[in-house]
Amino acid sequence: MNRYTPIVGAIASGLCLFIAMQHTVVFLAWLALVPVFILLFNGSGFTPFRAGIIMGATLACCAFAWMITGVQAFTGLSVGYGVGLFLLCVMLFSLGCAGVLWLAFRIPNPLYIAAVWTLAEIVLQWAASGLPWFLFHAGNAVSANLYAIQPAAVIGVAGISFIIVWVNALIAKAIANGRYKQLLFPGSIVVGYICWGWLSLVLFERTNNVAQQPGFKLAILQQNIPPELQWDEANGNALANQLLQQERQCIAKHPNLILWSESVIPWTYAPNDDLVKELLRNSNAANISHVLGMNTAITNDVVCNSAYCLLPGGKLAGRYDKRTPLLFIEQCWQGLLLPFVSANGYSVLPGSNNLPLSTPYGKAGILICNESALPAAAASTVKQGAQFLLNLSNDGWFSNTWLVNSHFYNARLRAVETRKDVAINSNNGRCGLISASGRITEEDLVTIRPNAVQAIAVLYTFLPACICVCIVLAIIIINQKTKLT
Repeated sequence: MNRYTPIVGAIASGLCLFIAMQHTVVFLAWLALVPVFILLFNGSGFTPFRAGIIMGATLACCAFAWMITGVQAFTGLSVGYGVGLFLLCVMLFSLGCAGVLWLAFRIPNPLYIAAVWTLAEIVLQWAASGLPWFLFHAGNAVSANLYAIQPAAVIGVAGISFIIVWVNALIAKAIANGRYKQLLFPGSIVVGYICWGWLSLVLFERTNNVAQQPGFKLAILQQNIPPELQWDEANGNALANQLLQQERQCIAKHPNLILWSESVIPWTYAPNDDLVKELLRNSNAANISHVLGMNTAITNDVVCNSAYCLLPGGKLAGRYDKRTPLLFIEQCWQGLLLPFVSANGYSVLPGSNNLPLSTPYGKAGILICNESALPAAAASTVKQGAQFLLNLSNDGWFSNTWLVNSHFYNARLRAVETRKDVAINSNNGRCGLISASGRITEEDLVTIRPNAVQAIAVLYTFLPACICVCIVLAIIIINQKTKLT
């Protein structure tokens, strides 16, 4: 074997994994890890730790490249800060991948490898919830395929990751050992998995059409204001008039509810705020309610990133505060906070609960920005009675990157995992409705159908983790007994 072959294999897996996960190329999901796994199964002398470093660095260089110019745009600092953050994140992610492959190949069994990989994803999801750029799931790769995402309602995105990594490991082991007939087994798993998805979709749509409550009309007000644009004396009136005009356009479509994006009005909420009063005055005659993104003042330099439910006449029905602010950007960590240009010197205080907002049309679970990447956030609000989900966000900072589609497809996974309609309003991002079945409607007037479904992935959030722990322990015990005999 050429001495460069292992390096090429690890790089190939890193590139394929990035394309599969972040560009949602579903067929590549079943093959992305095969090159690096073949090297580790055939005893090439290439250690799992070294393979993980190279694969992880390749994936991270592609996934974090936006930071180089992005940090400069966010903070107003020099591009050197972006380069520094990029290198730090690549190093940390590479070491993490190296550790996962080192642990996974302690016992070169495909089930064990898949279980260790999945547990690592689950731990990362918990540890880096405020750093969404680290939240990679192999299962994200299937999110663009309607049938392949359906099992998420039972096993969640973590369970999908397990099946994908298991298939990759089975294929790689068969090729490494030259036993090509064994490829029939992973092939049958993929076919069975897609058939499961198809059947799940058919059964859910058949039963949900009977059980769901009457729908209501929701207008998505897409302001598409550049995120770096400042509301000051020079352009404040023009921006306010733009919002008022866009609201009139929404009102003309006769919705029941208008959904605004995250922090659409860049100052803190007050009941007598002139702009809010004018917005409500326009819609009162049409009996329209609003879910409005606007910060809440806590102290002089601390706010909550909030979503307000405002009823006709201005009555406040409730408020949700973002529970998982972005670390270093919204929330301070160990005294570190990047000078985010649109934050006006504020830091964000995490909210205290995931209670849904009570609207006239049912209970709305709220996910703000990166919370749509957190399965636990969606599951938590559904457990507390949410009948549909609303995702308020701002993708203006990433409008020319792969992050926009990734953000949208994360919400699609949440829709299927929870079996709840998800309406998305992302400033300068992808907006629309993702139904509980996973079907997509990218329009600014949509029909939401609340439901009381409690999906298995919501009721038993830790099921994939428990199964993986059992697999790991069982294989360790079997492996030890085999060594003794």
